[in-house]
Amino acid sequence: MSHSKHIFERSNDRLKTISQKLQDDHKLGHQLPGLSKLIDDIVDPDTDVPREESVRRLLRVFWESEDDGTYSSILGRYSHVESKLIRAFVEDEEPADTIGKEFDMGVSLSAREELPVLDEESSLETVMERVHEFFHPDEKVIPLYNDESQKVGITVYANQPFQNWGLTVKNTPSLTYVPSTSYGIQQIVKYAKARNLKVRASGYRHSWSPVFGSDGQIIISTLGLHRSLMLPNTESLPGSQFFVRGTELNSIDFVGEPRKGEKRLVRVGTAVTNQMFRRWCNEQELHKASSLPLNVIMVEITYGGSNAPICHGAGRKHPTLSDLVHTIEYVDVNGNMQTISKDRDPSFMSVASGCFGLLGIVTHITLELDPMSYAVMVPRKIPVMEAIPPPPGLADEDIPEALRIEMTPQQRAAAQATFEKQAADDFYAEWFWFPYTSKVWVNCWNVVEDGKDAEEYPSKVGVLIQWAETVAIQIIQESEAVLNLQNIFPWTQATLLSKLGLYAMPDVTDPKDTIKTQLPNALHFRRAIQNVRVRDTELEIPLQPKVGSLKDAKPDDPIDWSLVQKAWWDAILAAYKYKDTCPQRMPLEMRITGSSNVTMAPFRGHTLGTCSVEVLTLQNMEAEWLPYAQYVVDKWMDLKDNQGNYLETRPHWAKEWATMTVRGRPMIEYMKESYRDAIPEFRETMGHIAKKQGWSLEEARQRFSNELFDNIFFT
Repeated sequence: MSHSKHIFERSNDRLKTISQKLQDDHKLGHQLPGLSKLIDDIVDPDTDVPREESVRRLLRVFWESEDDGTYSSILGRYSHVESKLIRAFVEDEEPADTIGKEFDMGVSLSAREELPVLDEESSLETVMERVHEFFHPDEKVIPLYNDESQKVGITVYANQPFQNWGLTVKNTPSLTYVPSTSYGIQQIVKYAKARNLKVRASGYRHSWSPVFGSDGQIIISTLGLHRSLMLPNTESLPGSQFFVRGTELNSIDFVGEPRKGEKRLVRVGTAVTNQMFRRWCNEQELHKASSLPLNVIMVEITYGGSNAPICHGAGRKHPTLSDLVHTIEYVDVNGNMQTISKDRDPSFMSVASGCFGLLGIVTHITLELDPMSYAVMVPRKIPVMEAIPPPPGLADEDIPEALRIEMTPQQRAAAQATFEKQAADDFYAEWFWFPYTSKVWVNCWNVVEDGKDAEEYPSKVGVLIQWAETVAIQIIQESEAVLNLQNIFPWTQATLLSKLGLYAMPDVTDPKDTIKTQLPNALHFRRAIQNVRVRDTELEIPLQPKVGSLKDAKPDDPIDWSLVQKAWWDAILAAYKYKDTCPQRMPLEMRITGSSNVTMAPFRGHTLGTCSVEVLTLQNMEAEWLPYAQYVVDKWMDLKDNQGNYLETRPHWAKEWATMTVRGRPMIEYMKESYRDAIPEFRETMGHIAKKQGWSLEEARQRFSNELFDNIFFT
């Protein structure tokens, strides 16, 4: 069905079109009761619909529908307590500040589907029965234990299907172990060695690329759910502390006594989650109060999972998480515990701190933290042309009409200066564009040492509303009534999700509403994003100097920000090019980050910093997504420096890239060329580590590698 151009380009016009259709088509209106009125109120500039009311009314649409059962279906996947809470919020219209005070969000639905289930009491006999399900009855099975006294058996599953969070990787390991100690991991590796099996580890499984294990091999899950968390569940979820407590692999401890005003070392087990660590940091008092200066946004991720693929945060001052690793402890190919640290092995750390699990199974990481500081957040919703101005050469007439605003030369210059200052200097620098909306959410801020008047952010009530919003997104993604509307207007889902997404973001227009909070809270300002599965492609684009080449640049040289602006606007224009099908239904996100000293970091060599830019969509958009993401990647990979050379742009190791191409060549070939100096360096350093610690590079390949890393490092 064909629709006029302005409907695609103006978000409010599209919403009005949906509203009118719901009014005219009684069957559709009956399927989605109240949606037309909600849309009209949101679009009306004279009507104020508070955020809490908007999400409640949206959920009531599906609750009140007599024909669409998605509301009940989705709630049926949650625990009794969770569904009861949603029903109180939606059906009884209880205020969030009443029911949210004691709210403590549990593990996401995806984690409940994917992580192994721990029995409250797992007997050795039960463990062995599971193993015998896989092994030939005549084969002798050796029991594995978490302790030397052999009192606690390691939970194990035979032929347990594996899938990652983004559903881009699926396989069936022969054995899935859920150990709780380093000793247990040692036994698993020794067992694998005796049977010539490979071993890979996983946490929340949030990587999209094929970095996991493979069919017939062994997977170690550092996380496991208690059976009480499986559905149906009539007991209260114990918040985010839902794993075995007090185990060695989720311990958090200072190394030595922290000194006031100085950096400090904190040792964490690789099963520690961002949520656990955020809480731990915030609970420390006086001079012990500490924080990482950077992190990923998501709280449902382990430190083992975020460190191995060299993840990052935001702010040009900051390197990667792996750059902050002081000591790494792991189980090697022989099942022995090994330690590498900056104190004793400084030349090894650039490889060991970001090694993709190729050294062995990492059990603990010691991180360098700063004394606690406080974020002063003033997030804004800014017109697209003002937030990140169009690059030179992009004419106004080539900008989608819905995004154009009148700007004087002075206003353009001011907008450019503001963008450049935020990107270059702010402690944290991040921009979100929700497809087809006319504004960008700008999240750039700095920190102070004084914690006076700091608040918990988001509050428990705020987290409850964030969670309710993700429930609404889940329903929109699966609703048959929305699908019926989508079949009429292909942009329906994208429009509703973008409007809901931008609407949910804070907009501080009055200085008295400035948000001041502990740094870990600000780094993890969105607490429920793990509840919505997405597809995600991210590239790391090196910032370029205005004059000369990057290899000759100094850290303080002036930056050519026009390439960053072009990358941003290329993605926006791509969304409009594909406006008939709207494959991008989640935000375009950009962060400015620093360089890195980690050998295999995509940021390495980026003397002036990095533009980390990514596009996302809903997980179920695979057919439309792959060609669209490739188109965006093509645009980003075509960027050139001031000397006409293609930039050394690389994908984020953990995001979607392995099946893509670069200028007609498989991405993996491009990666091997892009890392042509780093790969031999990585192998050489691994060889030195192996020689010192009593194993060989080939043994590491046989025990800990997979098809992807074999291709990159060992062929």
